[in-house]
Amino acid sequence: MDLISAQTDFLKFCQRKNLSEHTLRAYRQDISDFNVWVRRELVEHPLSKDAVGAWISNLTERRLAPTTIKRRVACLKVLCRWLEDEGIAAPNPFNGFRTHIKLPKRLPKNLSRTELKALLGKQSKASSKGEAFGQHTLHLALEVLFATGIRVGELCSIRLEDLDLPSGTINIKGKGNRERKVYIVDDELKRMVRRYLWARKCKKLRTDSFLVSKRGLSVKPSQIRKALHEHVDAAGLKRKITPHMFRHTTATQLLENGVDIRFVQKLLGHASISTTEVYTHVSDVKLRDAVRGAMLRKAFS
Repeated sequence: MDLISAQTDFLKFCQRKNLSEHTLRAYRQDISDFNVWVRRELVEHPLSKDAVGAWISNLTERRLAPTTIKRRVACLKVLCRWLEDEGIAAPNPFNGFRTHIKLPKRLPKNLSRTELKALLGKQSKASSKGEAFGQHTLHLALEVLFATGIRVGELCSIRLEDLDLPSGTINIKGKGNRERKVYIVDDELKRMVRRYLWARKCKKLRTDSFLVSKRGLSVKPSQIRKALHEHVDAAGLKRKITPHMFRHTTATQLLENGVDIRFVQKLLGHASISTTEVYTHVSDVKLRDAVRGAMLRKAFS
């Protein structure tokens, strides 16, 4: 088996599955890391259990972040499963192979009310003064991210046919090609979408994507991230803010407002409810702070 050719075919397969550019870039980095190690160590059978175990040990010895190690191992697992399914290589070295990579417990980073007001409120004012189309696109992107909790890659994948404004629904194709619906229930946001669609028609369009650039091309997640970074600087905010923080904030606020966790799981497109449960910990932190702030014991002293 020509491992390099097989890996190239695997990446082409991933592209056909419409994986996000962020995921594809990570896969390329992880596979490249494995190949560099194989060449340096002169590994004769790189997809054997012994070789895979030695590579994982090397990742640990290099003191890479646990999240990086976990991602690289996950990438190789997906590659080996694909090679097995395609009949290119067998047996799969991960069959019966157990790895345990302990990740540090980190709570999701949410946006504060001040940050949301600075990012959404300021954009709203600019929108009323005939802002540039690129700013109009960013404004709507942030509003939809916050209203629906979708990922930035999912946002950029929305097509016109996915929108149903009368019912306020958007069809989303998420991770693993799992489809779900999210909802726009705010009338003002619906009006924003209609205004954007009208402005969009004035462009020389080369795509049926919902969000387009001033040149009429599909907007990419990297463009949203770059525009948001510039907007954060212009708003005078000191913290690094990413599109994914809107998703964290939406999930936390829904749970804090009493929405059932299984509804939040479905809205976010989580395959496992354990992924959604991390947001309940954020709520617990706020509950603890509220109790501390109330100073109940002092109230009776």
